[in-house]
Amino acid sequence: MNFERLRILLIIAFMLVSLVPMASLGYKLISQGETLIQEKASSYLTGLAQRNADAIKEFMEERQNDMSNLSNMICLFGLDTTLLKLQFKQMEGQFKPYLAFFVQDKSGKHVFSTLENPLDPLPIHSTDKSGGSLREISVKDIFMFTNGSEQIPALMICTPLLNKSKENCGHLCALVDFRLVGLLLKKSNIEVTGEVYLVDKNGRFLSASRFGAKALKDRISLIAITGKEHGLHEIADYRGERVLQAYQKVDDFPWYVMADQDMAEILNRIKALGREAIVYGMLTAMVVFALALFISTLIVNILKAKYQYEKELEFQVIQKEKLASLGLLTSGIAHELNTPLANALLYTQIAKEELNEPGIQIQTIQQRLSTVVDEVRQGSKIIRNLLDFSRHNQNDSQTTNVNKTLTKLMGIAGPHCSSNKIKVETELEKDMPDIKADASTLQAILTNLVANAIEAMPKGGNLRLKTRYVPVLKTIKIEIADSGPGIPKKELIQIFNPFFTTKKPGEGTGLGLFVSHEMIRKLGGDIKVISSTGEESIQHGTIFTIELPIE
Repeated sequence: MNFERLRILLIIAFMLVSLVPMASLGYKLISQGETLIQEKASSYLTGLAQRNADAIKEFMEERQNDMSNLSNMICLFGLDTTLLKLQFKQMEGQFKPYLAFFVQDKSGKHVFSTLENPLDPLPIHSTDKSGGSLREISVKDIFMFTNGSEQIPALMICTPLLNKSKENCGHLCALVDFRLVGLLLKKSNIEVTGEVYLVDKNGRFLSASRFGAKALKDRISLIAITGKEHGLHEIADYRGERVLQAYQKVDDFPWYVMADQDMAEILNRIKALGREAIVYGMLTAMVVFALALFISTLIVNILKAKYQYEKELEFQVIQKEKLASLGLLTSGIAHELNTPLANALLYTQIAKEELNEPGIQIQTIQQRLSTVVDEVRQGSKIIRNLLDFSRHNQNDSQTTNVNKTLTKLMGIAGPHCSSNKIKVETELEKDMPDIKADASTLQAILTNLVANAIEAMPKGGNLRLKTRYVPVLKTIKIEIADSGPGIPKKELIQIFNPFFTTKKPGEGTGLGLFVSHEMIRKLGGDIKVISSTGEESIQHGTIFTIELPIE
């Protein structure tokens, strides 16, 4: 039994049972984590766009309220330039968003300005109306305002001035520093690639972007969001990078807050999650492997101890049955040994006497001694065969030659067969490959079957031994046939059962064929029997056929 292979299989089984469910769970969690991360990024960007749109709207409403309060004051106190100048200076100092204030009459002519170089007359009547609650407030497009050497994005807000008769007598206008909106949006930039910026309905940047897009100079395409006020999509941005982008229209104004982040950065979170999962998985796999190695080693050691114990018991039974069979087969060995020993003794005495004779040649003595050596070798061969069959070997990796084993066996059983008038016929195919079995096991199998065949012919008969190799099946077939009385059908189905015997009490254990059958099965082979008692045909006898694999 290959215990190392069993150990490896147990480790693999432990690893599969432990890690496959964990890997499936990990894959599911990572997949869900990927979805959750994308949903989280989408939700965050959408909320970011919404919050900044609300902040811009609030900023504009504050500016509109400021203008409404100023216009009411002017309508109440009139165009007192000294008072206006003082008031505007206070507001410029108190409220940082304002760059300048000025007043125009109905024709658009400047009647008052905090600027040293007043702007050109403005077409107030063509300004766009905001859709807010203060409908008299108009908001012009953002433009680049030159203040000395500085270029500043500015927004002009105008409101009508009414006289005491509630007639329009001019307009109050203010320039708002729109860079403050850019600073507000810049605070919302997230991580490395996340940014928030403002564009108008034509896609023109109203605030500078994080990666170099300039206000009032660069543009993006808004085709994907035409006719929509808010949404989320994956798109290539102005840099050509793939981003997840949320957009939100600012209420009452034709502006869009854009909040986006590179998909690569979003996916990096997923990759980081995957890397963490791999690290945890490897650590878990190492722990599981160590535990599997410990448990499998413990199990294999227990099995190995039990296997060795059971195998030892099995070999004891095999050895007992083999020795019992050899007891029958070696009954003629005494005569077989007596002959070469008697011959050796005779030629030794002759050589001894001839040494005292005058003129004896040395060659004659050498011939006598050579004969003695041959006879002793013949006796030694018989003893060696008997010893080979009496000892046992537990080496599972041995290979054995069937023909050699049969030849040795018949060297032991031959004298007994001759003395009992049993004619032995052998038909052994030459150059057959070895079988994968230890010699002791094969010897025990063949000894039991040959002994049973000889016992079946107490008054003499024919014993036929035949071997042949079947290349297609890669098996060797061994036939042991006797011309005995045969086995009745009712007994034939029981012959391989343990303790079944037809011998008298005390003459047999009934384990010979059972042990042989079990050993053949362990070798991966099979044993079949055909028997005839002569009732259905003239011939009678039994044929045992053994099939053993060579690999």
